[in-house]
Amino acid sequence: MSNTKSPIVGLNSRRDFLKTSVFVGSGLMLSLVLPRGTARAAQSASPRSPSGFIHIGSDDVITIVAPAVEMGQGGHTAMCQMIMEELSGDWAKLRVEDAPADPLYNNPMINMQITAGSFAVRGWYPELRRIGAAAREMLVQAAALQWGVPVVECSAEQSIVTHQASGRALRYGALADAAGKLPSPATPALKEVAAFTVIGHSPKRLDVPPKLDGSALFGIDVDLPGMVYAAIRGAPTLTGKLKSFDDSAAKSQAGYVATVVLDDALIVVATSYWRAKKALEAVTTEWEKGKLGGMDSARVSQLLRSGFAETGTVARNDGDVESARANGAMTLEAVYEVPYLAHACMEPMNCTARVSADAAEVWCGTQAPQAAQAAAAAALGLQKEQVTVHSMYLGGGFGRRGQADYVGQAASAAKAVGRPVKLIWSREEDLSHDYYRPAAAIRFRASLDAAGALTSLESNVVSASAPDFSRPGPPFYTGGVWDTTYSYSIPNFRVTGLNKDFGVRFGFWRAVNDSHNPFMLEGFIDEIAHHLQRDPYAYRRSLLQHQEAHRHLAVLDLLAEKSGWHKPRKGRHLGMAVFPSFGSVIGSVAEISMQGKAVTLHRVVTVIDCGVAVHPENILAQLRGGLVFGLSAVLRGEITLLDGAVSEQNFSDYPILTIAEMPVVDCHIVPSTAAPGGIGEPGTGPIAPALANAIYAATGTRIRTLPLAKLGYTFAASRNRA
Repeated sequence: MSNTKSPIVGLNSRRDFLKTSVFVGSGLMLSLVLPRGTARAAQSASPRSPSGFIHIGSDDVITIVAPAVEMGQGGHTAMCQMIMEELSGDWAKLRVEDAPADPLYNNPMINMQITAGSFAVRGWYPELRRIGAAAREMLVQAAALQWGVPVVECSAEQSIVTHQASGRALRYGALADAAGKLPSPATPALKEVAAFTVIGHSPKRLDVPPKLDGSALFGIDVDLPGMVYAAIRGAPTLTGKLKSFDDSAAKSQAGYVATVVLDDALIVVATSYWRAKKALEAVTTEWEKGKLGGMDSARVSQLLRSGFAETGTVARNDGDVESARANGAMTLEAVYEVPYLAHACMEPMNCTARVSADAAEVWCGTQAPQAAQAAAAAALGLQKEQVTVHSMYLGGGFGRRGQADYVGQAASAAKAVGRPVKLIWSREEDLSHDYYRPAAAIRFRASLDAAGALTSLESNVVSASAPDFSRPGPPFYTGGVWDTTYSYSIPNFRVTGLNKDFGVRFGFWRAVNDSHNPFMLEGFIDEIAHHLQRDPYAYRRSLLQHQEAHRHLAVLDLLAEKSGWHKPRKGRHLGMAVFPSFGSVIGSVAEISMQGKAVTLHRVVTVIDCGVAVHPENILAQLRGGLVFGLSAVLRGEITLLDGAVSEQNFSDYPILTIAEMPVVDCHIVPSTAAPGGIGEPGTGPIAPALANAIYAATGTRIRTLPLAKLGYTFAASRNRA
């Protein structure tokens, strides 16, 4: 079993790409060549045919076309598991390819071809199982027709169809051509969960061997014949434009090829990346600052908090908050705030483009192949169908590679010089021209009756540059707050959202709203518990005494058990958070000790109910990886603005968690037969409120803003479980 990414040899057309790389179209056939538009035509037929997702060769090799890209989250393996479970194929004969840019591969849950939002498994789970089952039934039917026996007398297992009565058997490879000519069943029989032999198990991940032996190709590894390299310098301010430049000194640099001018950036092309970078440094530029020329972080905070006095959009309004507050025996109020954050992918943005008069190819790590296709087409004045996207491994996505600005830039450079161009962003460019997680603030106001019961909660959410998809329902950026009534029972509950768009470009950041809104909400719930002198676990439990909260309760109780909540170690302090996230329910407990403002994180316990656990070991890995991402932000993550420019330029001033700082992490999965929930996103969010609440338990100081370093805290982790 392997991933079939191979050395780049300069494919000449989209037809060659489909012939040598991805098998898509009608039939489970060998060496299929697909003309343009066939996959799109297949997409219009409902439901999807197996032909776009499964190719079975005469050598019995099964190639799965994965509709989710592999960015380290195990997406390729999970996609294959869902198909292979129902296909009853031989896992040892498995290969996987990335899907091309095409609506056929739009995620059924969101109708977009994007790997983001923890939609991969939960969005494709029913459809890929159905596709696998349909292919299995086609293979069994082909065998039955060849033998002249009833289909019900035949069964499939490990890529072999067997006729039980006669003992005859045929391998899938011998049946694939005939099976591909049969109609695809719309509603094939699916296995019961109890009969699973692939889903719920943890086969070795398909992307690990090539990453270990060095054969894995990321976007930055692409090498084409005749290729040149490009370095880019964007406007220093976030909305700046290029006013003028002088590249005369650059032209005398060794290897210089060309200067490419964009509206908000300048590109220099040379025969190596280092030469392009040095030549770019020799170019003098003058920039217009744009509307953000005077913006700084203090002003951002001021504008966020001023939003509490403005009228926002009502996201939820249960009961009568004003009446409950007027009649309450006591009220509590608090304001929480978080800063902008960068994605800081280990592999900076890059793309290789090759352009001809009527077609183009781009090689890049992308979470959204159709977005990459559209960006290149727009830059070149082509139709989308004229652009082929070769999806490479991603050296980190986290939402950043759902955007395709770097693809359009590379395409523009390749068109300008008439040669293949590999564009590589510097680390400084990557941090200072990101699509940032928005800054946000929430004001909470709660009322309690004389017995201490929570009678009302009002949450005013203000977000900077937060996306609003102009769709019905609550504003997008209020997620993680307005939907709390699916967990906590609050009789009078109102949430409003206000979008303070300052012009800072925003994007999805791992866990999106759940990376910060639960930090604020779970912090405030903890405040209420401590104000009432209630145990935070017991208090949360008291808010979960309703029928819909059974999953939430199961996570909370297991979390308390596994963390030793009721019997903490001497000198240790515990903080808890638990909330629904991307179709799952997740919670964490942070165990710390403190000396002054020096925090030692001894252990983090995380529990998740994610429905059916497709690949349990990978789920645990994702929970740990999410923790790393979230903990980096909690400790030191902050993008600051000064005169409209980003101050942070490299990991020296935007540090991430190191291996030595990684605490002991215990992760647990609640057994479930429910439909899968998200995994890639949820693990990021719980550490912020859990750690902040633990600090309060240790010191009595409430953490309402992040990062901790800005508040004077230092951090260390202990690898000792004792």
